[in-house]
Amino acid sequence: MFKVIVHNRAVRYLRKLPKFQKERIKQVLKELEEMEGTVSLKKFDIKPMLGEWEGYYRIRIGNVRVIFWVDQQNATIYIDHSGPRGDIYK
Repeated sequence: MFKVIVHNRAVRYLRKLPKFQKERIKQVLKELEEMEGTVSLKKFDIKPMLGEWEGYYRIRIGNVRVIFWVDQQNATIYIDHSGPRGDIYK
């Protein structure tokens, strides 16, 4: 089981979303939290990031992107950024 910690800047964006999108994102994060061992990149649309974002992963939930990194030693997932597809990588 992983612990999911969401940064304030990600929370601010998520609060502005319509209720159905919030529920969908909460469900995906809950599923991530319940995973055993390592984060499965194939179960979700998760891809490792490159360049200045190296070490981070992104998960696609509709048109929303959530950027996170995983601390395997402490079994913690840190959600650092969330936003629309076009703006999140800037």
